[in-house]
Amino acid sequence: MQTAVFPGDDMLLMENLIHHRLNLRVDVDDKWSFHAGLRNRIFAGNLTGMNENFGQQLDAISDDWIPLSVLWVERSQYAIHSTLDRFYTEWNHKNWNIRAGRQRVNWGQNIAFNPNDLFNVYNFLDFDYEERPGTDAIRVQYYTGFASGLDLVVKGGKDRESIGLGGRWFFNRNEYDMQLIGGLTNGDIAIGGGWSGYLKDIGWKGELTWFHPLWDQDKKQAISASTGIDHSLGKGWFMYLSYLFNSDVPEGNLLLLDPNRVLTARTIFPFKHSLLTQISYPITPLVSASGAFIYSINENHPLILNPSLQLNLAENWDIDIIGQVFRPMAKDSELSPVGLWFLRVRWSY
Repeated sequence: MQTAVFPGDDMLLMENLIHHRLNLRVDVDDKWSFHAGLRNRIFAGNLTGMNENFGQQLDAISDDWIPLSVLWVERSQYAIHSTLDRFYTEWNHKNWNIRAGRQRVNWGQNIAFNPNDLFNVYNFLDFDYEERPGTDAIRVQYYTGFASGLDLVVKGGKDRESIGLGGRWFFNRNEYDMQLIGGLTNGDIAIGGGWSGYLKDIGWKGELTWFHPLWDQDKKQAISASTGIDHSLGKGWFMYLSYLFNSDVPEGNLLLLDPNRVLTARTIFPFKHSLLTQISYPITPLVSASGAFIYSINENHPLILNPSLQLNLAENWDIDIIGQVFRPMAKDSELSPVGLWFLRVRWSY
């Protein structure tokens, strides 16, 4: 993948990324199975060289409690890194499902912003990681029905701030999938809930989580909430609208948009109020286009434009052209506009 960054002042930064993934599954018998996912990346360019701690950041965001990453090479303008972001054993029997190891724990209901995702929050702008991060945990699920049950997660950690514990009760009421969650995450007691259903032919999803600091008295209580509606307009058109509220986010900290940063359910986006609009349309069976617009209610009036074009060249071959343009709309804003453009060629095998 080729990345071009235009940070202003006639400056251009470049990065080349070779991204390889290998998934493995071994079925021991009709109950036991083993899963592994290996992620290999080669970075090169002056954008990589600008960050002296690039390799350390890769290890920090790739590993959870157990060290399963290797920084093979790190030089001034290139690095080679590998990580096992999936590495777990699974047991299925009747209504029980138990997993132990590095796995994806997805509790989110909304499409874009997920305050209920206590263990594996993802960056909406990190499009090159469809599998999403994993967490080192033991997860026990018991299904009481087709869309109902209990979910318990115990997450390991190096200290009391990084350990986690969470429970979820999920059920269906009046054709709505609903859930109640609670637990301990990143030093906060977290309590919340979410839903997913339809208002006639319009999809409606939402989540809310309240955070209360358990040990750090300098932290404040916080609420993170999101809601969104989606609708198929016919002839392939699809529209999604969403709103995110973060009561205690470090507002204006654009480093939260960096894919090389670890997000939490408490700090999903760098602004208190954010509105997202996303539209997609298949131009032909082999070409599709989409665009996302994120506007945050702030004195800088920041706007993020996220256009993309997807082309299917042949079986298992795709090309994506993606833009991420940040622009403060306020005339007297101290924030500078930044443009990122990506060209990704992907082969699936």
